[in-house]
Amino acid sequence: MALRALIFAGLLLATPVVAQDSSSASSDGSSSASTTLDASSSTQPVQPAGLSDADLELVVRAAYTGASAFAAAHGNYFARDGVLPPLHDAIAAELGKEGYTSVAVPAVGSPELGADGIKTCLASAGTELRLVTTTYGDGLTIVAVTDTRAFGYAYDPHKAAGIVVTKAEDCAKPN
Repeated sequence: MALRALIFAGLLLATPVVAQDSSSASSDGSSSASTTLDASSSTQPVQPAGLSDADLELVVRAAYTGASAFAAAHGNYFARDGVLPPLHDAIAAELGKEGYTSVAVPAVGSPELGADGIKTCLASAGTELRLVTTTYGDGLTIVAVTDTRAFGYAYDPHKAAGIVVTKAEDCAKPN
């Protein structure tokens, strides 16, 4: 027990202290406990409202985790004969488990969108997953789309042994 206390104390001493800038506190003493950075002082580009590119990647990763666990339990098939509801449920459950309950997961696949259309922007703010399985049901493309960006994973065992990642990029504006 004493060793744990000693280690904890050492960690506290090794942790850098963040200085508080008192010049930003209001003169009436009613400063807020939370602070924000002035956007004009930042060198980072301002992200549009909604999920960031990194968040889109995490959403797709969570969706693929749910999908791959489902496939592993069902003979390595994501969907047989185009039956997607069980896959949908597995993906939605994993997204919920990882805290992405606001992401829409359509109950049906998105094959009507075609290879390029799967990355068509949403008409309004939000995030949606688009799913397309291969003809045999043993491969899957998952794309997270917002009104401005898209990020995707594609796995087709007939084309490549691994997952093809399409980094976050601007999505195509709807016609």
